[in-house]
Amino acid sequence: MIRSAAFDVLAETYDTGFVESHIGLAQRQLSRKWLQPLLASKTGLRILEINCGTGADAVWLAEQGHQVTATDASPAMIWQAQQKAAQTSFEHQPSFYTCAFDKLHTTFQDQQFDLIFSNFAGLNCVSPAAMNTLAKQLHGLLSAGGHFAVVLFGKYCLWDTLYYLLKAQPQRAFSRWSNKRVLVPLTSIIYQPVYYYSARKFTRLQAPLRMVEKKPVGFFIPPSWLEAFMRQHPRLFRSLVKWEENINGASFFSQMADHSFILFKKEAS
Repeated sequence: MIRSAAFDVLAETYDTGFVESHIGLAQRQLSRKWLQPLLASKTGLRILEINCGTGADAVWLAEQGHQVTATDASPAMIWQAQQKAAQTSFEHQPSFYTCAFDKLHTTFQDQQFDLIFSNFAGLNCVSPAAMNTLAKQLHGLLSAGGHFAVVLFGKYCLWDTLYYLLKAQPQRAFSRWSNKRVLVPLTSIIYQPVYYYSARKFTRLQAPLRMVEKKPVGFFIPPSWLEAFMRQHPRLFRSLVKWEENINGASFFSQMADHSFILFKKEAS
């Protein structure tokens, strides 16, 4: 499971480093675009957001009138999220909890939610064995007819593969393709184990939830490690955003994108 200390070190700079970056904003806009039809279908949804980070999505969901419970394993991330929410003034303030994935089922055991949402690869920090257990617990937290929306790393990201092949670094080029854990540096001395799932494998792990749709988040829009280059080439970045819009979320591009948006539904019994 996610180690809170690892992500505590990112909390103070996470907004400037990703949330408010050109790439972060563009990719988050896409993930919200794919989620929006579900949010607009009903008012006052009971939403559980997991790995909420600094609360950008929790605040956005609450602004639309939904009842948001947001969690993260990192106390420092939750503190940042609370400060962000405190600067807003709308009727339904989100509630924030420091809660790791393996504590969700006990923390919220008497509750059910219309939507569980995990944005930007938090669940890629969960091993397949632990995911099997977590999936059953998330299923129990969903109400009948409820949805589970997740944004995962794409397993065969075209940007990673082509860039590192051109730099003659084949090991990095194909690191996402591995079925083993990959140690990803958060800082120069702290590494996080990451697992890259194909949509097919992740869907099998979520059974009996039914996959409703999958969409690319960042096929033309590049990964965040290209932020500095894109800031130096704003015309190119605008073109990439436009090309991303033109593919209109075609599911074919999901596995090759930086992230994939996957929506599941719990069928009513």
